[in-house]
Amino acid sequence: MIIAVMSDTHDHMNNISKAVSIINKRNAEALIHCGDYVAPFVKRSFDDLNDSIKKKFYGVFGNNDGDKLLLKKNLGQICEFPQNGHELILELGDKRIFVSHMPREKTIKALANSGNFDIILSGHTHSLSNIKLNNGTLVVNPGELCGYLTGNATFAILDTEKMESEIINL
Repeated sequence: MIIAVMSDTHDHMNNISKAVSIINKRNAEALIHCGDYVAPFVKRSFDDLNDSIKKKFYGVFGNNDGDKLLLKKNLGQICEFPQNGHELILELGDKRIFVSHMPREKTIKALANSGNFDIILSGHTHSLSNIKLNNGTLVVNPGELCGYLTGNATFAILDTEKMESEIINL
């Protein structure tokens, strides 16, 4: 299964639209957002996702998502949020995936070493991480799609069959 992963979009509508175009062209089958959309109007940038991806669009909230109720109301039309909004556990492409915006490094290591997850996804740091551990667990932070802190707008495309992640630079 091909899964697009992004984080820290911070209302950068133009970069979101560029990423959506690439995600559609690459025939991604799902999209996971690791938080920090920021404002509820950001939904408009995701409206051009292929309909099939909209049915498998998952996300968690980040520390900069202020109006979570309106975000859930607007973006929630096409994006599924977990009950608590902050941690998501799902199975896609026969892989068990953990998603959180800002888990501590110790938490990521514990989850990765637990054997309970094949893929661990996070955001928050705006720093890329694309590591495959010895036990086969893939740990990915797709960086920042907004490009505000690093000047580098990135997201990831995961292949669950190959258990590989490709970082896409806009």
